Amino acid sequence: MNDLKFLKEVKMFPKTHIIINLLISIILLFLLPPLGVLILFLSSFLIDVDHYLYYVVVKKRFSLKSAYNWFRLHGQKFKQLSFNEVKKHKQGILILHGMEPIIFLALLSKFFPLLIFVVLGFILHLIEDLIVERKLGTAEYKLSVVYSIYDHILKRKLKHII
Repeated sequence: MNDLKFLKEVKMFPKTHIIINLLISIILLFLLPPLGVLILFLSSFLIDVDHYLYYVVVKKRFSLKSAYNWFRLHGQKFKQLSFNEVKKHKQGILILHGMEPIIFLALLSKFFPLLIFVVLGFILHLIEDLIVERKLGTAEYKLSVVYSIYDHILKRKLKHII
């Protein structure tokens, strides 16, 4: 249970992804072309644009600052819940967080080779998310967009925390 308390303190906000992936990208500069590393780095945190899109749909507001604050408040309330309570709440539908967008982009990379670096950035991002969310019991939302849609619309009829 101590593990769960620690993991609830760790959240993968954009700043965390940027710092981790900047360090990884610096190392990758020795192995991959600089343009590819730049694309990988940018995609490793810009994937979170889907969080903003979710906010726009739910709150019908376009302020990036308000979206960030809303997610921080949401995260603080989420941290106070028990493992079982976490499982009762709907998760947001994040259209870029899952294997389906990765597979789609990987297929497109056959025609647009630089997209493979977007795929690698997305995979890196999702691995980082999964490390934190696996023990929180919310990792399945990071594995499949289809699952998150199913869970959000069909399975759960409970309200959001906020």
